[in-house]
Amino acid sequence: MGKKLTGIRYGILLLALTSTLWSEEEPKSLGLDYSITTGESGELVWEIKGPAGGNRDLSTEEKQRLLREEFFPEALEKAEAGEEPEVWTVGFFYVDGMATEKNLEKAEAAFRHGLDFDRPDGLLYLADGYYRQGIEEEDLEKRKDQFRRSEIITTEVLGAGFESASSLAISLASVHMFGWYDTQKDLGKADEILTAVESVLPENPSVQLHKAKLFIYQKRYSEAFEYAERAEKGFLELPGDLEVVADELKRAKASKISAAVLGGQISKVDPEEFLELSKDSLGLNGPMAWSIPVILLLVLGFLLWRSRLSWSKGEEPGLQLSICWISVAILAAGIGFNIRLPGLDNGVGHWIGAILVTLFGLLAMTIGGWGRYFGLGPLFTGPKNLFKGLGIIVAGIAGLQIIAMGYGALVEFITGSGLDQQLVSLFLKSENLPQLVGTLMIVGIAIPFYEEVFFRGFLFDALDRRWGTRAALVVSSAAFALVHGLTFAVPLLFLSFALGWLRVRTGNLRMSFYLHAANNSFSVLLGYFLSPGV
Repeated sequence: MGKKLTGIRYGILLLALTSTLWSEEEPKSLGLDYSITTGESGELVWEIKGPAGGNRDLSTEEKQRLLREEFFPEALEKAEAGEEPEVWTVGFFYVDGMATEKNLEKAEAAFRHGLDFDRPDGLLYLADGYYRQGIEEEDLEKRKDQFRRSEIITTEVLGAGFESASSLAISLASVHMFGWYDTQKDLGKADEILTAVESVLPENPSVQLHKAKLFIYQKRYSEAFEYAERAEKGFLELPGDLEVVADELKRAKASKISAAVLGGQISKVDPEEFLELSKDSLGLNGPMAWSIPVILLLVLGFLLWRSRLSWSKGEEPGLQLSICWISVAILAAGIGFNIRLPGLDNGVGHWIGAILVTLFGLLAMTIGGWGRYFGLGPLFTGPKNLFKGLGIIVAGIAGLQIIAMGYGALVEFITGSGLDQQLVSLFLKSENLPQLVGTLMIVGIAIPFYEEVFFRGFLFDALDRRWGTRAALVVSSAAFALVHGLTFAVPLLFLSFALGWLRVRTGNLRMSFYLHAANNSFSVLLGYFLSPGV
């Protein structure tokens, strides 16, 4: 909850920076003999002014008596006569019951007169009070009611053209957009509030960023991209030395990339910007980034040494060692893709994790397991087996594509929206032929190699020795599918079973590697030739 409130304060600061939120004139006095300010928690602070204008040091009881017996009756009389500022400031007396009985209805009615004098202060104070009470309220229904009261007043102030309501309005819209404080998401209400804010601050980057986020939730990706791009330009024009502005700029860039990816407009994404943003978000930039592959080398070296001990004893890597290999491979691929190594061409450098794990997997096979897992004979014995192998590969790719399309159609039929596959395409995106060749080498050959060695090599054999072939096939296939994410776990489960079946039928990893490599390469080529702008 603290982070949410911090975000609200940032929003207020940004709006103050980018709009004429506050009047440049001297603030008008709320009265001659008393002053009203607000404390850190939003409470009213009453001060009695002496003849020279300074605050008088009075006890709370004496202060309350003066307000009740002298200042409130005088303010009420002037308010009933329509005099300014009492006509609206009298509402403050009703807010906290300091001088009279608390009555929020009377306070709201008085504050509304302030709009006629271009002073929305009272209404905004009341709306902010409802919002704060909503945050602190434990009962969900009462919380919703407090937020609703705040929304009604805030949108009314916005409708009267007052920009000062924008910060609170954005916070209220965020409650609906993100489901803050255990409330149910209501994108329609969030859209309504943000539209009201935009009507008074059409060029404010903070407003544009929130609209972009909303459009992403509503799957209006083209509009989201447009608004995020406008927000990015707006933040770039603000003072760059403010941390809050830099943070909001990153969020605008992230929203722009998300909108392009999810909207199937990957050609709009600058790969360098995407990689830079992801690396910044993980803190994997700068000179210290070289420490990551060094640590990875040490860990992989230790795993290689342990595997060599197993081979030298005439054994194969056990279940624990197999799981360690797989865990390090997954971690290395994820971190390796996101690190930016100074002095290295990051067109290939961001695949550093996959490259290192592949090299160590190759070493592990070389020191004792190559013949066991890949055999030592020719690739295919005769033309018949060659064509049979090619037939399996072609049929496998075609079958997997049919399964993937069928699964996508089923998900769309059940949920009403298709699978968001564009993020995967972004990782496989190649802008030119050299990049395509590099991606094919990594995604089409290196990754299938180490995945087959660790999943259908080490893990499969360890499980086979413990629980038998069927259990090994099921568990290794499920593990392979799940580590690729729940979104694509179902179609990948079919691929994994097909690869495992080939492992069982042939007794080695050759055909499973060929099918895996061919399937990945086909996906890379498909993404290259069918992506817009290529």
